[in-house]
Amino acid sequence: MDLCNHALLLHLVLAALLHPAVVVAVDDATSGRSKGFSLRLVPSPGWNSTIHVDDDGFVHLNEPVEHAPNVLRPHMPHKERYNIITTVGTGHGRRTYTLAMEMTQSLTWMQCVPIQNPFQQVSPPFNPTASPSFHPLAPTNHLCSPPGGSLCRFRSNPMFLSVASASGALGHETMSFAASGHGATPAVDPAVVIGCAHISKCFRSHGVLAGILALGKTYLSLIWLLGRGGLHSFSYCLFFPQGNRHGFLRFGSDIPVDTRHMKSTRLLYPEASAYYVNLAGISFGRTWLGGNLTEVLRRRKLADGSWHSGCVLDTGMFWGGTFMIRHAYDILEHALVEHGRRLGVPRVPRHNFGLCFRVTWAILSHWPTVTLHFESEQDLVLTPKKLFVLQDQDMCLTVKPNPQITVIGPATQVGTRFVYDLAASRVYFAPENCNADTGV
Repeated sequence: MDLCNHALLLHLVLAALLHPAVVVAVDDATSGRSKGFSLRLVPSPGWNSTIHVDDDGFVHLNEPVEHAPNVLRPHMPHKERYNIITTVGTGHGRRTYTLAMEMTQSLTWMQCVPIQNPFQQVSPPFNPTASPSFHPLAPTNHLCSPPGGSLCRFRSNPMFLSVASASGALGHETMSFAASGHGATPAVDPAVVIGCAHISKCFRSHGVLAGILALGKTYLSLIWLLGRGGLHSFSYCLFFPQGNRHGFLRFGSDIPVDTRHMKSTRLLYPEASAYYVNLAGISFGRTWLGGNLTEVLRRRKLADGSWHSGCVLDTGMFWGGTFMIRHAYDILEHALVEHGRRLGVPRVPRHNFGLCFRVTWAILSHWPTVTLHFESEQDLVLTPKKLFVLQDQDMCLTVKPNPQITVIGPATQVGTRFVYDLAASRVYFAPENCNADTGV
């Protein structure tokens, strides 16, 4: 399966909107402590052309059925990612770029000249020789891969096969975010390590994006750099956009909730960039699914040294629903099919989806929930509106099987506030009307 061809169900752009805050000085952990700031989540113009949320609260696909009446070929928009607008460099090399938000990696990279097989982007590719603030890392630096030679080289290590990868040279550079509010000044990180990518593969720029801004939890990521200034937490509350409204990715004191009133679970594996959690079981309605799912879902190291299974929270994945480890998916699908059979709901084949039913509104309104059970009885309840998309009379499951891992994607997270606290190594979550935390 070519995972490059998958796209998200959400269609949002992250534009930088900084609330008044003290500049974070990443070279000095004791100075420049920022209280908080927010980045704006803005739906891009193509959202309403492919997907809309109807009065019933379900996501509906706008694409018509093509050719055969029993084959649905929805256009899953390739622009559906979260993106961050940032200014890179100083002097004549200073440019503003849009970078894709990435939660499973910790190295920010962007396309730089010279380039092999360049992809289209807005603003010319970054030229490090034109920026006086860009300083290449020494070839002997421990970050170089491999060390030695005439340049400090890097090769990105994507979590998923066939997902965007890049290689090139590492250097220090200045990055800044635009400010808003009376008297506000830009937030500047003067010594961010970035990868200048001369080669990239499988990166969907959509003619706009210049690379990725890493939000993983380990060394060199954005949240790690902010942690040097005492800012260790970020939050989002995803919603299906309507009209011109936008949401926020919030940091520090800008997070508008008290986590003491939220459910929480541990963030596992501090050495990993991705946000692993302990998913201990799954239930459908009031019935826990069997098949020893606790062991199936547990991350473990195989005899060859590779890691298998585990559960990750991610907002930047290439498929907007949820990936589920194959054995667990088969058990869930069987439970859904059996429930449909008891209700007399026919299963129908649809392209791009593994499981679809032909249903009536009466059936939809009484379809049970699926609950993800994290450790210590901390549950994330998924209503049918988070699990299915609709077109005409058919509803299709947005969960897909995966041979390696379970990933709780953005469409599944809609309507829930998530707060990631790296200092406490926990993620907090609670249902919320995410439309209330939006602006125009």
